[in-house]
Order: sequence, then C-alpha cells, then structure tokens
Amino acid sequence: MGIYSFSFSPTGTSAKIVRGIGEGVSQALDADVNFCDLTHHIAEGAEFRSDDIVIVAAPVYGGKIAPIVKQRLKGISGNGAKCIVVAVYGNRAFESAVTDFASFMSGCGFLVCGAAAFVGEHSYSASDTPIAPGRPDRQDMADAKAFGEVIASRIRIGGLCEVSASLLTDEASPAESMVNFRNFVIGYQQRQAANPIAYIPEIDASLCDDCGCCYAVCPTEAISPDRREADAAKCIKCCACVKICPQGARVFHSPFAKALSENFGLRKSPKWVIC
Repeated sequence: MGIYSFSFSPTGTSAKIVRGIGEGVSQALDADVNFCDLTHHIAEGAEFRSDDIVIVAAPVYGGKIAPIVKQRLKGISGNGAKCIVVAVYGNRAFESAVTDFASFMSGCGFLVCGAAAFVGEHSYSASDTPIAPGRPDRQDMADAKAFGEVIASRIRIGGLCEVSASLLTDEASPAESMVNFRNFVIGYQQRQAANPIAYIPEIDASLCDDCGCCYAVCPTEAISPDRREADAAKCIKCCACVKICPQGARVFHSPFAKALSENFGLRKSPKWVIC
C-alpha cells in the first residue's frame, strides 16, 4: 500500500491542509506519505493500485473546485485506489465543490472513501478587507492532523470503503449575511451586464523592483516575463502574485472583497465525512 497526497495551492493554503492531514496519517501508521504539488505541474500519466490511498486537496473558487485542478489531474488513473477529497474554501461556502470533486475523482477511477472541507484565507483577503485571515491557523492544522488520524484508524481496522460526498453539509451562515451577499451579487451582475469589467490583479510600477516573484508564482503563466502586463483570459484570480509581492506592488481591487469581508467574518470549522 502506498499513501499519496496531491494539492493545487497557489497561495499555500491547500498545501498546508493536505500536509497536516498527511502528518496525521503518517504518524499514526508510521508510514511515509508521498506529496505532489500540482500548482505548476500536471499529474498526467500517474497510475495507482487498488490498495493505494490518495488524499487530494484543492481550493474552492466561486463555490466550485477551481477548473484548473481538473486540468492538472487529467489523465490520472485510480484503478480502484481509495481517495479522500478535500476542498479548501474562504469561509463563505463550499457549495457543490466537494460533490463535484468527488464525482471527478470517481470518473478517474478512484473509490471516494472520504470528503472534507477546511477553511483557508480567502484569495481576496487584504488588510482592509480581511476574509479568514491567517487560516489555516494552529487550530485548523490540529484539526487537519486529527482528520489524518481518523483516516489512519479506518485503515487499521480493515480499510476504507466508499462514502457519498453529499453527506458533507456546509455550516450555515447567518441569514442576514446571505441576503446581503445575494443582493450584492445581483447588483454586481447587473452592473457587469451594462458595463463589463475584467477584474484582475494590477501592478503599481512605482513600487515594483522587478524581483520576479509574481511571475514565478503564477500557476497559469498569466503574467508577462517583464511583469508589466497580465492576461485576463489566463488569470484565475488566485491572487498568489498579490500575496507574495514583497513590495506590495501587486493589488487586486475586487468588488467582492468588501462584501465577503463584511458578511462572512463568523469563523467556520472544518468538516469531514468518512466511512
């Protein structure tokens, strides 16, 4: 039996969670967990055996698993291997992301035996619009390790078996917050219909020192080699370039940031389901 973990993690949150889960599994079973970062690599051609365990984590964008994750995993062959899917979301809602992720992995030949949703700092989070800032924090990482220990305990008592990801339900947000956010989205959609604007991270050339960090960290090569332009068609708004810039030269003025910060500050906790 081999134990593997994968993550697509432009800002590092999904990677932290999956490593925490892997640590729990590894220590409980005294076994190695092989980690693979999909942020800049494709897993095409990877094949597994029916007795392998695969833990895969990815961020939620707009209530769905980021489409690029499926591109990174395209061609992977489960061959009946056991799989745990983990969605990492920005404290608003994971919506259909977990079930969609589970369905995709099933289609790749995996037997989905567990599903989880953890919170990570939202891509749009900034000092003036904090959205789950600093997460995953110490408690989140302790929970991730605990989930790994649960996975290990299931393996020890006879193995994992298939479970429906639909059993994982989101933690409800306050009704007022949901109404406020829904009204914001309706207004945003109306404004976009009348005057479409492509929102992407921008650069303040007066602050940029040409260190190249933003170009190196971009998972879709949306930033030009000279760092002066960004391709809106390639940009997935992960904001890795914004968060890594040591000079604060990269900024993203998303209208969603304020609405999310004002309405989803109540801390949500990790949730999981496993057979």
